[in-house]
Amino acid sequence: MYKAHLIGVYNHGELPEELQGFVGLQAHRERYEPKKEDKVAVLQIVGTSSFSPIFLNTVEDISQIEKRLREIDAELDDVSRASLQRVLQEKHI
Repeated sequence: MYKAHLIGVYNHGELPEELQGFVGLQAHRERYEPKKEDKVAVLQIVGTSSFSPIFLNTVEDISQIEKRLREIDAELDDVSRASLQRVLQEKHI
């Protein structure tokens, strides 16, 4: 199983250019129309040049993120799990 490492949480409208293609493809796959202010967590699949974007307003808790990653044979590393849990908690405040 691959490890997924959080490289950043971005507003969709402020994504670095090198990540826009990955995020656009994921939005297309999910049939999701992101708004500029939507938060996107971008995870790098360690040992590859692949990224897995997660639209944070489409998940309620960390278990939903972990489920999506299992579908691509990946799991969060411990630091990324803790960081995403904090981000998701802030979303609910």
